[in-house]
Amino acid sequence: MKLRRDIFIPALTACAAAWCGCGAQTRTIDLCGRVTASGKGVAGVAVTDGRTIVRTDSTGYYLMPTTSEADLVYISLPDGYEVPAKEDAAACLYRRIGDPGAGYDFTLEPTARPSERHRVVVIADPQVYFDCELDSLRRAAADIRRLASDGIPTVGLVCGDIIGDITRRPPLFDAVHEALAASGIPLFYVAGNHDMDLGVRTNDYAKRSFRDHFGPTCYSFDRGRVHFVVLDDCFYIGRSYLYVGYLDEGQLRWLEQDLAGVEPGRTVVVAMHIPTWSRAARRGEWGREESNKVLNNRQALYRLLEPYNAHLLTAHEHYNENYPLRANLYEHVHAPLSTLFWQTPRSMDGVPAGYGVYEFAGDSVTWYYKAVDYDRSRQFTAYGVGEDPQRPDAVTVNVWNRDPDWQVCWFENGEPRGAMTPCEGYDAAISDYVRRHGATFKHRNIGADRTEHLYYAVPSSPDAAIRIEVRDRFGNLSVWESGTGYLTSRHQTQPTQ
Repeated sequence: MKLRRDIFIPALTACAAAWCGCGAQTRTIDLCGRVTASGKGVAGVAVTDGRTIVRTDSTGYYLMPTTSEADLVYISLPDGYEVPAKEDAAACLYRRIGDPGAGYDFTLEPTARPSERHRVVVIADPQVYFDCELDSLRRAAADIRRLASDGIPTVGLVCGDIIGDITRRPPLFDAVHEALAASGIPLFYVAGNHDMDLGVRTNDYAKRSFRDHFGPTCYSFDRGRVHFVVLDDCFYIGRSYLYVGYLDEGQLRWLEQDLAGVEPGRTVVVAMHIPTWSRAARRGEWGREESNKVLNNRQALYRLLEPYNAHLLTAHEHYNENYPLRANLYEHVHAPLSTLFWQTPRSMDGVPAGYGVYEFAGDSVTWYYKAVDYDRSRQFTAYGVGEDPQRPDAVTVNVWNRDPDWQVCWFENGEPRGAMTPCEGYDAAISDYVRRHGATFKHRNIGADRTEHLYYAVPSSPDAAIRIEVRDRFGNLSVWESGTGYLTSRHQTQPTQ
């Protein structure tokens, strides 16, 4: 049955506006509208108020009961359609309930290119405090634009801590947004702990500024055969700046409904700010995990993802880490684009300013770390004999994005010496930079930190010719030679896993 929008929409708008204006008790109301493309209704599109999910009928119409507390209605963007965006390239899948004349219809535009093969760029912790840092952000955006110029459909995920200081008035959300929009790709945003409103009485009010600028904090979309979900796991506990990593029941119930429309076996990618896992958990040191640095109810999320080939994209910790958690579950923690709050060229673990790149073909995915202004073949930092004060007699490498399936081998005077020895320690370059410049930092509460993605080997002679070969889990090869530097390396162009 065709819905009478001339009756439902004005009544809904008046009802919602009246509630917002007088603070009356919660009421149940109905949302209705239509999703169309090329003038025709689009069937089966998921529509939600962040609590309940319904799907459009065969003619593109939907009807959804909601409460007057809901402030947004939005869709899960199906594959085959362009990302609806504002002029500044922010993904805009929502309508504000109660806005005069806003309407609750959604018009989609079919994609000009198939998205079976596509790419996602993950930007972690831009965390801009000052206007002078925006030029560095624009430089990174220009690097992304060059990457995306090859014609592969590309979107971006900004994994939280968009700004550094929410108390600045106005906050720099729009300025960061404008700088990143120079990448030329649609951008989806995740809420981080630095994006929370402070001094509010509960977590329910902590993301108002974020929602004003970017819309919902939990939503989903499809690209190719991959289902993407964005969640908000920064839970404000109402005292000063304190928060924990936590998914409340409302989000988990919403996620259950969202995943009910995704057939088992598909690839599902979940983006959040706070990681679910930690280096302490990897070592079994559970008591060392901090509640504001991990998702405390992670097992609930893991259970919901059991039917899928799932990847978690997270940030927050200001270092690069990869955690193969289960056969079906892999977590990628991303180094911050902002390094040490834009004060250094590298993050605390020695990873250069950059972003994650994920390339999809069907249900398969490959990934790599892309350092700004470097070729993608650059995947590690090498220190010759005498360059790393922690091991002055050794050759040391920092493999930025390594996981247990990477191979790091070395050759001495042309002879293979096998695998380099993994170790934990400080990256030599960032440690030296902080030592020389730390006294001038605006933010002195952060510096070099220990990392677990270091390797070393001790040559028989300090003058030996050394060759290092680093091969990732997909067979991509990066090479360094003493006296020559980084060499052209072989990289695949199609996802293989």
